[in-house]
Amino acid sequence: MTKLKVEKHIDIKGREAGLISNAISDVIKEFTMRAQVKKLKTLRIFITNNPVEVCKLIVSKVKLDRHSEMREWICQNAPSFSYWEEGQVPTIMLDAKQKVFEEKNYPAIKGLFAHELMHLMDRLDGINDVLELEAEKAGKNMFNYLTKIKDSKTFTRERLLSSLIRLTATTLFFIKDTLANTRAMSFGFDDEIYYNYKVTLEGVKKQIKFTEKEIIKSLKSGRKHVLDDAFIIYVGLNSSWVTFKMFHNKMYLDLKDMANIEVPTIIKKNGDSVLEELLNLRSASDKKQLAKILRLSQQNYFNVVQYFSKKVR
Repeated sequence: MTKLKVEKHIDIKGREAGLISNAISDVIKEFTMRAQVKKLKTLRIFITNNPVEVCKLIVSKVKLDRHSEMREWICQNAPSFSYWEEGQVPTIMLDAKQKVFEEKNYPAIKGLFAHELMHLMDRLDGINDVLELEAEKAGKNMFNYLTKIKDSKTFTRERLLSSLIRLTATTLFFIKDTLANTRAMSFGFDDEIYYNYKVTLEGVKKQIKFTEKEIIKSLKSGRKHVLDDAFIIYVGLNSSWVTFKMFHNKMYLDLKDMANIEVPTIIKKNGDSVLEELLNLRSASDKKQLAKILRLSQQNYFNVVQYFSKKVR
């Protein structure tokens, strides 16, 4: 096998830059020892303090029908991401302001990079194309809910559509993360993935909480996005432990406890059933399960909307 050519661009200077560079090299070495990576010849890596600007630079030369949508979702919302299109250099970008870098946590840095490397491998293998096609199919299902709700000051059909689009796109991210973690852990990166999430989740229960009273108050004052946030954040934080439970790794209990933020019972109930279906996802080839997860997230979010619409009347 031809040696992988790695191009590193690290904004951070001094000893910390060396620590990060070594963590990246260790992951690549460990991964290539365990897998025959025929498609990956060159890899470009950015560790940057300006992720939005670097992201725009990376995707600016790519001609895609959904280019503006991609820029919006990836560049504005993802602190780290992997990127590849035919004819482009496979690229991984990590935000240098993330806690794993601030704390100089070597295992966590390795876990973050391993996670993004697996995302990149999924792209190279065409897995992302399968996932995005399923998400497009599920997207057509959103319009069924628009006829089931009456326009009101609390939740208009336009607002519901916007929320369902955001929810479907974000659920797709959770699916991609679950598959990336499954792949990373199959190559033995259990501890590194765990430490990455542990650093990320530290203190979130104190920092983030959504009470029913506060959500109702927000809805009445016109801040409709709070309901989206509560549902998406709850499912997103808890998706961190899903793969560990799949692998019967008891570290999932620690992550589950850290991610268990306060939310109303209606959100917890509907969010937990989405997580249960994520636990049943074994590969991207299981299109039936992919569709089930995407559609269930829409249905369950709609259940939450109906509940709060009645509360705010």
